[in-house]
Amino acid sequence: IINENDVVTGCSELDTMRVFSDNDKLSALVAAGADADGLALLTDVDAVFTKPPDEPGAERIRVFTANSHLEIGEKSTMGRGGMSSKIAAARVAALGGVQTVIASGYDLNNITNIFQGKDVGTLFLAAPRPNKRQRWLTFATTTQGKVMVSGSSKERLLDPQASNRSLLASDILSVEGGFPQQSVVELADENGNTFARGMMQMSADTCRESLSAGAVTFNSSRPAMNPHDYVILESF
Repeated sequence: IINENDVVTGCSELDTMRVFSDNDKLSALVAAGADADGLALLTDVDAVFTKPPDEPGAERIRVFTANSHLEIGEKSTMGRGGMSSKIAAARVAALGGVQTVIASGYDLNNITNIFQGKDVGTLFLAAPRPNKRQRWLTFATTTQGKVMVSGSSKERLLDPQASNRSLLASDILSVEGGFPQQSVVELADENGNTFARGMMQMSADTCRESLSAGAVTFNSSRPAMNPHDYVILESF
């Protein structure tokens, strides 16, 4: 059972990076860091719904995916995080390789039901368990910019069977922000959707110089990001 000490963190600094801010995120990080098999996030509704459950047409989402569409209502009365916080925490845990369920805490049988694999609440399927470096990139870093890449390079980065899974300077379409070499950045597709994050082997200025050259150069054929230096985030 994970519970933040509100005496310490229940203050005006809740919205800063200095505290976890809610038990959901804290429990997700603990579960992922401990290589837990499962995590139950309990709230005051039965599951994640397509819209607030008291509204007409609201449907329970049995398995949450990247294509799940929903409308978030008001914060839960059982904590300060709210449903959006629980969904964000569930994604963190699932990306860390932990099967995660959001369900009602009012039914005490749900704890047993969840870990017996019964169909209650909303399930976030675990992604392959990341290694230590991937976990660090996913959970313990702050991005310092965004790099937009071509569609073909995105397909290559997502394909585990690809012969070259490095991001080349020639794959880069644009760069946002100013960052030095070995900074962690977001990787976005041509539509601006972030699908990965990783450590750049080039600074933002070097990337822009390669773009402005408009021809094959020494830099354009260099790896801008190595295969072991990025993690895919597109599961949810």
